[in-house]
Amino acid sequence: MSEIDKPWQNKLFIGHQPIIGQLDRLKKTNSINNTLLFSGPIGVGKCTLAFRYSNYIFSDIVSSFMDYEQVNNNTFSQISNHSYPNLHYICNPDDNGNSLEIKIEDIRKLKDNLNGKLLNGGHRVIIIDTINDLNRSAQNALLKILEEPPNNTLFILITHNISSVPDTILSRCLKFNFKNLSISDTKQVIARVNDEIRLKKIIDIYGMNISPGKIIHLMNNNFEEIIQDFNDLIKSKNTNEKDVLKTIKFYSKKENLSSFNILFELFMIWLKKNAISFLADLREDYKLYEILGYWDKYSDKYNSLNIFNLSREEFLLNIHRDVWRLSNRKIDG
Repeated sequence: MSEIDKPWQNKLFIGHQPIIGQLDRLKKTNSINNTLLFSGPIGVGKCTLAFRYSNYIFSDIVSSFMDYEQVNNNTFSQISNHSYPNLHYICNPDDNGNSLEIKIEDIRKLKDNLNGKLLNGGHRVIIIDTINDLNRSAQNALLKILEEPPNNTLFILITHNISSVPDTILSRCLKFNFKNLSISDTKQVIARVNDEIRLKKIIDIYGMNISPGKIIHLMNNNFEEIIQDFNDLIKSKNTNEKDVLKTIKFYSKKENLSSFNILFELFMIWLKKNAISFLADLREDYKLYEILGYWDKYSDKYNSLNIFNLSREEFLLNIHRDVWRLSNRKIDG
């Protein structure tokens, strides 16, 4: 298993210098009392930078945030243990690290904490990871707080999908758009975790813009085995039917949700690559439209799985059937 420091434990930070410069100017102009929105792909360092900026603010350092180096002081130790009284982190992951719904009770608890006194004066920081996880009631409760925020309080809201953040919240935020790290920066991050990780195979599948966090997530979920299972499902005409059903049942289990999501990603990437290959051959445009139809069909079904508590096993059986049909029509995997 490859391990990486949690955002609140990470003393190192690579990339995103323009954003660091913007945050530095906020501190220098004493404009901390704001709501910031950190948006961008998952795993590029949004939450890590939120905690790093919090450490910087609480340490009351005169030097520039651009030159900031995190040290093992008392503030960092308390933040690492989620015990610093002026910092509130709202996140609700399950045992596998998947985000769960943040409910109105969590925002009510936050509101009660905001009524308390600040330790030694100074500032208070609220980090919400992610804002998309708030249900409708929690969003409305948070909005009331943002409309009349307490003095000396900085909100940092994190999102992987800014298009699904309500306009009422967006209008109250200073927006910071995190882009994918360069390959060289990604390699630096991964090298600090495990320099034996081979990036080439993952980059070949996911592309050049894959984030360090995503790479670690894949490696921690037995990515090599999932690739093998996916290839077996594509070429299932040479695979025993009982083995296919066994594989599908395994990925359908609740405790294997992360692996299920990766398997589905591989299917969608497979469709995308085949669609691109047909764009250059107008004589095969009927195949392109067929693939795009499957893309739309399974995107919708995937989004409906949790909303309507649908069967993941039936979902994978349908995918397996359609992949086998497409493969038999000589669409390459």
